[in-house]
Amino acid sequence: MRGLTRRRLLVAAGGVAGGAAVVGAVVTRNRGPHPVVRHKIMPDGRARRLVLSWPSSNRLLFAVARARFFGPYNLDVTLVDGPRTGRTTIADVAEGRAVGAAAPILTWLDRFRLGPIPAHLVSGLQSGSFRLLVRRGVKGSRLDNVAGMRIAVTDQDMADRLFFSVMMRRKGIDPESAVHWVTLAPTQVEQAARAGEIDAVAAHDPQAWQWLHLPDPLFFELENSTTGHYGERTNLALGLSDALLRSDPVAAASLVMALRAASDWIRAHPDQAADLVAEAMEGMGAGQILAMLRHESLGISPVGGDLRVQVSQYVDEMKLLGRVPDTVGSAAYARRLCVNVLEADESGALSIPGNGPA
Repeated sequence: MRGLTRRRLLVAAGGVAGGAAVVGAVVTRNRGPHPVVRHKIMPDGRARRLVLSWPSSNRLLFAVARARFFGPYNLDVTLVDGPRTGRTTIADVAEGRAVGAAAPILTWLDRFRLGPIPAHLVSGLQSGSFRLLVRRGVKGSRLDNVAGMRIAVTDQDMADRLFFSVMMRRKGIDPESAVHWVTLAPTQVEQAARAGEIDAVAAHDPQAWQWLHLPDPLFFELENSTTGHYGERTNLALGLSDALLRSDPVAAASLVMALRAASDWIRAHPDQAADLVAEAMEGMGAGQILAMLRHESLGISPVGGDLRVQVSQYVDEMKLLGRVPDTVGSAAYARRLCVNVLEADESGALSIPGNGPA
């Protein structure tokens, strides 16, 4: 890499014994006269208990991490009780009920625009599995034809609606005036579709996959986020509280490493992952889960600069919806929202920028 000098410094003979958190350093030349030292943060062997908040609609990654990867990283991780959406998980962190939350990046951005919260994004977790399902018999086989449709969502604030609103806007369709959004409980969607009360539903896996593969076919898939460039981008992202980032960078790094390991393992072993979570996935057997995983992009868990680039892309898309001002620099805003927990400065601390509204 141009302008980059790498030099490994041995700082702890005997590995991480004795609780050492930093095992090496990279010296990077910046634009000024002095080198910037970035230390690699590694697990230190100390046991930690952490409370996270996770959307109830898809906990497959968390289930795999809990079963196979939290233990080796000496983490005892529990979830906030009760059903959760992306918005409520973020609220759990903002209000101190959890040290971390998983939520779609679009939902994180929608919350950050309302005011600063004491948390930053640290890692992508998995790609999106948004699906726009249209009732069979409804005319229109392209996104250009959705004007006038009654589209169900299970929550007006969920990222399903935001994602397809972006796609509509790219087609020149006003997602607020050209379609009719209908809020229904998941248990009401199938009945409403069969009664002809809705034309389509915007949802994400595993619920969307189940609706798409009903024994008596009801929907066909019009659009999704599992293919093309969207399939290579993270949807769900982990945000950690600033209090944890400041007080225990090693805990933050260990958690991110464990979740990334789980993500990679699911990609390498989808059959085993399906078997592992089958009992916890209501209404789906291992075979159905495996078929679903084979139609998703697995192992998408960016950190550091890769995460910032993807967050910047989402900021650009929120501008299309008028939820981020056009005057905002997307890359600069992404840098304010993200922290790389795998690298610390020369003092061993993480660099935590302010994350006020764009």
